[in-house]
Amino acid sequence: MAVTVKFVNGLKEIGGTFVEVETEQAKCMFDFGYARGDFLDKAIPLREEYAASDLALPGVLPITDGIYDKLNADVLKVLPYGDTSLDKTCFILISHLHIDHIGGLGCLHPDIPVYMSEDSLKLYERMAANDDVQGKAHENCIGIAPGTSFVVGDIEVTPVETDHDVKGACGYLIKSQGKTICYTGDFRFHGYHGETTRAFVERAKKEDVDLLIMEATMVSHDDVDMSALRTPEEGKRTEEDLLIELAERAKSAEGLLFVDFYPRNVERTHRLTNAMKECGRKLVLDDMTYDYAHAFYPEDEFFVYSETIRNRERKIEGTLVTREDILKEPEKYMLQLEHLTLYETASFKDVASAFLHFDGPPLGDYDPSYGKMLMMLESYGIPFERLGVSGHAEPYYLRYMVDEVDPKIYVPLHSFRPEQVQSTKAGKRILPEKGEIITL
Repeated sequence: MAVTVKFVNGLKEIGGTFVEVETEQAKCMFDFGYARGDFLDKAIPLREEYAASDLALPGVLPITDGIYDKLNADVLKVLPYGDTSLDKTCFILISHLHIDHIGGLGCLHPDIPVYMSEDSLKLYERMAANDDVQGKAHENCIGIAPGTSFVVGDIEVTPVETDHDVKGACGYLIKSQGKTICYTGDFRFHGYHGETTRAFVERAKKEDVDLLIMEATMVSHDDVDMSALRTPEEGKRTEEDLLIELAERAKSAEGLLFVDFYPRNVERTHRLTNAMKECGRKLVLDDMTYDYAHAFYPEDEFFVYSETIRNRERKIEGTLVTREDILKEPEKYMLQLEHLTLYETASFKDVASAFLHFDGPPLGDYDPSYGKMLMMLESYGIPFERLGVSGHAEPYYLRYMVDEVDPKIYVPLHSFRPEQVQSTKAGKRILPEKGEIITL
């Protein structure tokens, strides 16, 4: 049997990537997040036992053999995990821990193996402990050190680290029957570790890649002539730029600064904690953000806002800060609040200088909570500012990835306009439709 690749979800949208690589002995699938974000509604709860089929029927999750329990598989008219008639091993790869790549993990059969990087597994276990997963946590996750190959059936898989705005991100090299597939996951070059993504490119270059499957988020909206790009885009904010801007604000602001950033971006938490210390302020975290950062940076001196502690049994290896502490000396604090605790801003409306939002939830106006957040802050008279650093590569670097890896075939996806990705150096570009299968 040849190596076949089926493109199921996440082709012309941002998120929900799901691809199947099938051989004679195994079926490798990646990732397992939510497609069709417009369909999800937090106010309408899923039926717990039918969650998988409730999400798969409208296309939020894939309808495919070998991943669901029998109850949901029967609804979907597919083979359940472990069915002997499938006659091959099925497994899942996860590139990183964003909802559009892992949202469906709780819907999988509990025994199906899910592989991710060791750092991703470490973070996922903390997410499960904080009830920060969709539905239930998956029970059979396996952490693999980047660069370490493993074999399932007749498929060899090697996770290779990349830089993204969440700990543990990686791409994959997938080999079988003399063919090599490279899946990038989400990546960037302007983060703290751009050299990591460059090393990923260099590793892929050595592999004579037959098929490159690549995210293309940053060509989703504006018109881009990729053939005309000669240098990286100028003026784009980097993670280092963000730290400098925040330090300047911390020194100049007269009162309390609120910040809202992504709790799973633990390195940003770590660096901001230490940057504020140098500025004479204390970064005060909610208990979940603290828990994630402490798991990776236990040596840091953390401050935790007492009003956000949901798990009273949790041991806080840091300093608790109360509402009264901040009100006494607001100019000495930067308070991180995620959207579920936004009413706390009311307590500080008379001493707040600004609310600085950089990539925290709710992320944008597609989320109804975003508009509510803006209305709430406006009603309290707290100025809102948005400072963002994308987790995705700019168009120049998308072309750089394709040109340097130089695959025989490349498939851009995870984008509203993947057709804008072009290369005059690489081989054939394919823009598959949902359900399309190519044979290597």
